[in-house]
Amino acid sequence: MGKRKSRRRKQYYDPIESLKPTRLDPALEQVARELYEKACCGSKKHGPEIDSGSEFKKDSAVWKKFFSAAHNGMRAAQDHIIDRVQSGSTMSGSEQLLYRDISDSIAYQFLGGQLCHARRLFLGHKQPNLKQSNFESVVATARSIVDKSPDAMPLLSDLTTFVQVGDILSFDPERRLSIIEVKEGAVNQRISSFLNFYEESRCDRALGYFLASEGPHTANQMQRMMRQIKRMEHVKEVIASGKSVDPDTGLNIHIPEEFIPVGDWNEELNTLLQQSGEHGWAFDVIDDCLFVACYADGLMLPDSHLAFNMWFEYCGGTPECPRARMMDSMHVPLALPVFLRSITAEDMFDLLFGRKQIYMGLNIEALIKKCEKAGLIVRPGTNRETSRINQAGAKPYRHDGKSIFIGNGRNEMVLMDGIFLRAFFHGQKPVSIIESYLSADNFT
Repeated sequence: MGKRKSRRRKQYYDPIESLKPTRLDPALEQVARELYEKACCGSKKHGPEIDSGSEFKKDSAVWKKFFSAAHNGMRAAQDHIIDRVQSGSTMSGSEQLLYRDISDSIAYQFLGGQLCHARRLFLGHKQPNLKQSNFESVVATARSIVDKSPDAMPLLSDLTTFVQVGDILSFDPERRLSIIEVKEGAVNQRISSFLNFYEESRCDRALGYFLASEGPHTANQMQRMMRQIKRMEHVKEVIASGKSVDPDTGLNIHIPEEFIPVGDWNEELNTLLQQSGEHGWAFDVIDDCLFVACYADGLMLPDSHLAFNMWFEYCGGTPECPRARMMDSMHVPLALPVFLRSITAEDMFDLLFGRKQIYMGLNIEALIKKCEKAGLIVRPGTNRETSRINQAGAKPYRHDGKSIFIGNGRNEMVLMDGIFLRAFFHGQKPVSIIESYLSADNFT
């Protein structure tokens, strides 16, 4: 395999074409509402029984009742998607986006909405076509899991945009989160059986005999399976303890146990949605650098992207500054689905079906000034530093051709797309994101 290109692709920007309004097929709205209720609201009837998070965890009866209802709804939503895939008829682009966003919503609920855990499941690959060869086997395995554990929710990884470790991400109230790999074929069965034996015996002589008798093709397949096993163990270890060594990069991964608060702009978002409904449009600037505008049904809506681009540029936004529509979250892996944003259900469906549009732009020069005003140290990266980051496969953002390093005198980080992902699609304030990274005691 050749080296992955690390240079950040320069984004094409045209004020007339960029950020054009987008929506799902209006014919899907009723289906979308039903899937949302099943996948995200199955346990809401038990809400009054949950007094607090701590009491909820101590009351096993309420705990089981909550997850049983939630998982029952999630399974119903996934069954609808599976039936649609197995029907054999062609799915529209809107359908695929909707189904993947619903599946992502289920996955993020498993993970408590934590991007740090979701990242461990994402390998940067393109998700396979839903009509892939082993889909039926994965479905059968998922159903057998439910037969054995009726309260479990086995999510098919390939239905999501970002779960790329294991074929099934399963959550069981008793056993918690597990990752399952489904293997077909006689060769895979022989390898799996031998690996189980080797795990117990550690007999290198048996390993040598097995590889010699099976041949190079089986040896290569065994190596792939062992890498998959290591990756699954790594993810489970990170989620369970917050610590592990990444089997692909060899880097130590550490997610601090202490809670580090990150400011969000959920309140501002809801205000924008409400004001746009009243006046047709509304805008705000978060942290003096994140520009957000919302437009509602009316004369401005068809060309609302032009209005936003003009406003953003008038306020100092350059063609290189990151910008996005909230609807882009439907095809950006690791973005928090619209269904899980802290907004009303009606606002969700107004966004999904084009009755409202939300645009966002991050003014990098203003972000730098805001960071400096907050007492942070901002400097351009040297060519050597930037080259080292590129060689590691990362993609630092470049401002005036230079990478940007931000520090607090104790820790330092480079500005990358992850900040934009959190700001745009997880509703976090840019400077607060940076401060939270730098304040971690075990900063890496």
